[in-house]
Amino acid sequence: MKPTTTNPLLGLKILITRPRDQAHALSEKLQALGAVTIELPTIQIVAPQSYTQLDSAIHNIKYYDWIVFTSVHGVQFFNDRLTTSNTTLAKDNYVKVAAVGPATATALKNAGREPDFVPQQYLTENTATGLGDLHGKRILLPRADIASKRLPQILREHGASVDEVVAYRTVMPGDLTREELESILMKGFDVITFTSPSTVRNLALLIGSEELERYLKNCKVACIGPVTSDAAKEFGIHVDIVAKNHTIDSLVEAIVNEI
Repeated sequence: MKPTTTNPLLGLKILITRPRDQAHALSEKLQALGAVTIELPTIQIVAPQSYTQLDSAIHNIKYYDWIVFTSVHGVQFFNDRLTTSNTTLAKDNYVKVAAVGPATATALKNAGREPDFVPQQYLTENTATGLGDLHGKRILLPRADIASKRLPQILREHGASVDEVVAYRTVMPGDLTREELESILMKGFDVITFTSPSTVRNLALLIGSEELERYLKNCKVACIGPVTSDAAKEFGIHVDIVAKNHTIDSLVEAIVNEI
């Protein structure tokens, strides 16, 4: 059978490297368009080695003008620590909350807090400019331990004082071995998706940049946004597809348009 307008990805084998708790959502969207998906999580989300830094920021939360959440996991871990402090993300008068992306906004709403700002395009520059005049403002960024420094850099360039705190860590999955990885890569696939720089980094570190380049030679590489695309290029990976926005829907749309 040939691809149709309702099944434009019919028969395509697509490799998904997202964390295990998020991979299925992308799989479902791609399968609905006819694709065959293989889930190979190259990152795992775990708690920080210490909550001291995060708990201190929460204790001083009233001194911040904005809290900027850049991921669902950031919201989840932050909210879990709030709970241990007998407080919530519910609307208050002393701090505004921004969510980068619709999934993060939904996570905030589920935690009882309507975000005060969600950029229409989920790019770093749009987030910084959308927060208004930042001169003298204090901003809290609860993020991953290896998150990109681009956002805090731009926020500081706009005059803000930025505190970055580790809300969670991104690590290599404990059960992922080179042998397992090679067995999956050798079977071949049409598209590989990367949804964060760490999904690229861990794959390259485990398999080796040269070997990875060989395995990806005959498939298309799809990245969720420019930051992830830049990370792939740093490892010598040719990127074929880049989503306009940092969302799964945008990634799926970009794959369909390219294929």
